Amino acid sequence: MRYRDNGAFYCVSVSQAEVEAFKSNWPCSGLPDRHVTFQFDKRNGDLVDIWPNSDAWNGDAALALSQDAQVYGETRRKV
Repeated sequence: MRYRDNGAFYCVSVSQAEVEAFKSNWPCSGLPDRHVTFQFDKRNGDLVDIWPNSDAWNGDAALALSQDAQVYGETRRKV
């Protein structure tokens, strides 16, 4: 994963290899085998955007992956 500060927001990019590794725990997730970037609001941690934006990034597995990305980002963010 890679953290990027965007001022009021921060992004965490998850590589294709990391998505594939995550999917080994969620074999029926339907998540695509490609990278994804989650954007979070620094004030409250809300997920505000996903790139690429696709219906494939909806559901429980996508939520779990976004939560993993959020935890990663929060540990790297300078408060």
